[in-house]
Amino acid sequence: MDQDRKKLKLHRKKSSTADSPSGKPWRILVVDDDPQVHAMTDLLFKDFAFEGCPFQAVHAYSAAEAARCLEQDSDIPVALVDVVMEQPDAGLKLVKVIRNELDNPSIRIILRTGQPGEAPERDVVLDYDVNDYKAKTELTSQKLFTALVSALRSWRDIMYAALMADQLAEANATLERKVEERTQDLSQALEKVHEAKRDLRQFLSMMSHEFRTPLAVIDSAAQMLLMGKSESCEAARPRLNAIRGGVDRLVGLIDTCLADDRLEAEAVELKAEPTDLTPLLQAAVEQQRRDHPDRTFELSVQRLPEIPVDISLMTMAINNLINNAVKYSAKTVQIAAGVAADWIQIEITDHGIGIPAQELGYVFDRFYRADNVKGMAGTGIGLHMSQRIVRLHGGSIGVTSREGVGSTFTIRLPVAKPLL
Repeated sequence: MDQDRKKLKLHRKKSSTADSPSGKPWRILVVDDDPQVHAMTDLLFKDFAFEGCPFQAVHAYSAAEAARCLEQDSDIPVALVDVVMEQPDAGLKLVKVIRNELDNPSIRIILRTGQPGEAPERDVVLDYDVNDYKAKTELTSQKLFTALVSALRSWRDIMYAALMADQLAEANATLERKVEERTQDLSQALEKVHEAKRDLRQFLSMMSHEFRTPLAVIDSAAQMLLMGKSESCEAARPRLNAIRGGVDRLVGLIDTCLADDRLEAEAVELKAEPTDLTPLLQAAVEQQRRDHPDRTFELSVQRLPEIPVDISLMTMAINNLINNAVKYSAKTVQIAAGVAADWIQIEITDHGIGIPAQELGYVFDRFYRADNVKGMAGTGIGLHMSQRIVRLHGGSIGVTSREGVGSTFTIRLPVAKPLL
């Protein structure tokens, strides 16, 4: 078959130079036990040409000789086969040998017979895999040429289809190899990501253990000094309070990192219970007022229905958003809560520096910080955690912002929908 396809390429190239006398001939296997038929066929072929290539007869004087010829050379496109030769059905037997034993489905077989009654055309074309059937008495020079050209075109198309099928199979195999290679690359990359996450979790666990003890010692020492009554203790009180505040921030950062890692690893199990969010919001605002006496907090809450929430996680999410508003606002932070359709909606608005429009789509990404806050303290974890917590409760969180005007973060929690 490979040789057939190579010849096909050659013939297609030759077809563009129809007048070329150097084109390789179309070889036609002539199978007949009558020498005069062979001589007449040679004579007729002298006037035949197709796509710039002449015709050349390959002679076989029996079915057995034809089978040997095709066994040695399978790239002959057409065979003219006589039905009656050494046996009355020798040509028909040869057809089965070509198709079944030699496994050659591409060669076009034209049966021709001088005794049509021995092999009726209807029976032959139904029972044997032949491509044409001609009586020698009707096979004029023109009809022979027409039959051969039709057969050659059919063979050429078969070879072209086979060539395209091979190329497609090769392309598919190449694609499959590339997909397999890319899959392996992705698997390795994914394993590295998992490895990095495991390393991060181990680091966070180590950091939590190693940092908490010295921080506790520092905090205890600061508390002992604050309990003193001497003038030196009074003078050091602001610094001692600053030390305790720094310790609290570091412990809070450690807790935040550990909580975020558990959320990212989906290792958190919700402990949801029916909750009125109003007291939760009031407590969060009161805590913020104590921590940030220089800020103004405006809380507006409509009557809210109870919904199932994990109080600890939801408190963390809301506090993260309020802390974020405090960090980037000038003075006032507004918190409003109400019901819209089947959703509880909580809006936290600041009047601060805002978020650049091109960065709004990234603010909830883990560790992401906008370009206009690079000089301010922060980890880029809080918003990511809040989004994870709200999604665990079947809700959503979004943001609208104008740079230099401020931002509004909106939490939407389902009233009657089940948790995810």
